[in-house]
Amino acid sequence: MHRRLKKLLLSWRALIVAVIFLAGVYFLSRAFNITAIHAYANRLNGPLAFLLLIILPLLGFPVSVLHVTAGIRFGVARGLALVALSILIQLLASYGLVYWRESYFQRRFRKIRAEIPDGAHGAVTLFTLLVPGVPYFAKNYVLPVIGVPLRTYLALGFPIHTIQSVIAVVLGDESNHLTSLRITVMVVYYAVTLAASWWAFRLVRTQVVSQPKAAGDRK
Repeated sequence: MHRRLKKLLLSWRALIVAVIFLAGVYFLSRAFNITAIHAYANRLNGPLAFLLLIILPLLGFPVSVLHVTAGIRFGVARGLALVALSILIQLLASYGLVYWRESYFQRRFRKIRAEIPDGAHGAVTLFTLLVPGVPYFAKNYVLPVIGVPLRTYLALGFPIHTIQSVIAVVLGDESNHLTSLRITVMVVYYAVTLAASWWAFRLVRTQVVSQPKAAGDRK
């Protein structure tokens, strides 16, 4: 009972943080000249903007800022299409960079890889991708580091990142006329994502406890 209450309190804290954040976005949109920001974004060279959208997140730049900018620059439809393409390229690039130094990561993280059962890779990937607060680039790099197969990595990483980007792109496109209803929808979206991360955590814990260690690392 105590653990359930603690989890519930943590969920409510995270929801309160989301409300405060989105309220801050709303008031900042009123404080700054959104029209001028839109005008500047629209003057950006399209190919250059897309190139920055791909490269900067690989270097640790906050991806949400770039997705908002994509919404401003390209609108919802084109913005989502370009963001989805950039996410696919970033996943492949991140996995390729880790694979390039695979022998190093195998030696350095052998014990961690040994603790993850082969059948739990999907649950571990799902939980990692859904945990709020973890930087986008860190999620993309840590999964191949701990030995998640490319098929699992792409099958879960691409749709989840793409779905999570929707709210930022829409926020960018709608940033010049935010309403209380739109902010409410964003809060609900965040709450659903948080609930999904808790479900994934329980799934991970069950699979890690119940299954044997990874076949390639058994002693």
